Amino acid sequence: MATNSRTTVSEDLTDPRAQKLVGTDSPPVVWLARLGALFLVLELYIFGRWVTSDSFQRVMPGPDDGTNMVWIWFWDVLSIGGSIVFVAWIVRKRLREGELPPVAIVAMAWMLTAWQDPLVNALRPVFSYNSHFLNFGSWGEFIPGWIDNGGVNPQPIFWWIGIYLFFVPLNMMGVDAYLNWVRRHLPRINRAGLIGFLMILMFAQDVIGEWITLIQGVDRYLWVGGSISLWPGTDYQFPLYEGIFWGCGMVGLSAMIYYFRDARGHMFTDRGLARLKIRRGRTLIRVLALGAVFNAAMIVFNLGYVAVNQHADTTQPTVPSYFQNGMCGLGDHPPCERGWW
Repeated sequence: MATNSRTTVSEDLTDPRAQKLVGTDSPPVVWLARLGALFLVLELYIFGRWVTSDSFQRVMPGPDDGTNMVWIWFWDVLSIGGSIVFVAWIVRKRLREGELPPVAIVAMAWMLTAWQDPLVNALRPVFSYNSHFLNFGSWGEFIPGWIDNGGVNPQPIFWWIGIYLFFVPLNMMGVDAYLNWVRRHLPRINRAGLIGFLMILMFAQDVIGEWITLIQGVDRYLWVGGSISLWPGTDYQFPLYEGIFWGCGMVGLSAMIYYFRDARGHMFTDRGLARLKIRRGRTLIRVLALGAVFNAAMIVFNLGYVAVNQHADTTQPTVPSYFQNGMCGLGDHPPCERGWW
């Protein structure tokens, strides 16, 4: 009888007797949030140095022609318009339901990884945005350990706002609808099967989506591994490992965390949330906890990507000025310094 009582109490972590049994250690969500807070401080430090520096100015596209400005304007307008719609939607949900929907938690957690975007070019410029986008340069040089004269790829401000506040949530809600459709048609499918269907979607989505932007001329892969890429040696060359590392890896991970929520809408990073006595601040804790996981995954992604990029052996015959953007190793610019090893 006593054993049964102890088991019942320990399962109810809101019961004071349960708190005595399990101790006063912080729950997993708090530990993750502490790590997320460190990443947030690092991001604010990097962005603060960038915004207050002389480097915070537009990188001009240079003399070369060839950009279809319609696509630049299209992505800027879609990004800002979509972001406004999403923010209005989550504000309405917050006022009506008293808390942010899980998709907003994912979007805000992704914003904590923004500081890492230039790291794919840390040792060698392999990717570039078209500098006809509105930009204020790059914060890459302010990341601790950055190589001088590295791949300071100018960041398209409106597009990046749209990625976090429109394309990420749109993607997550699309995954919800897609996997629910799969479950309706395959009611006996298990979690591993769902993940398999998800990986197929994420890979196809990344390859098709990036092929579209490459055709439009809004970004470009400057160096790729020719034997494992589509259209190598052309302006549209695309490394298939991007679809695996980014599509299946980063976006796929985000989608899995988002989709496999419990009945209360909590993700695995929210473990122990019920043990918190506070009511205010829970949303911030959830965002920081998920942001810690995303940042850790991004570090692994970037380290792997940088390592693979050292063996990229194929480029285009010419790289227009609006894709060179002063980056080392391109055109007449000095070669890149390999300062990490």
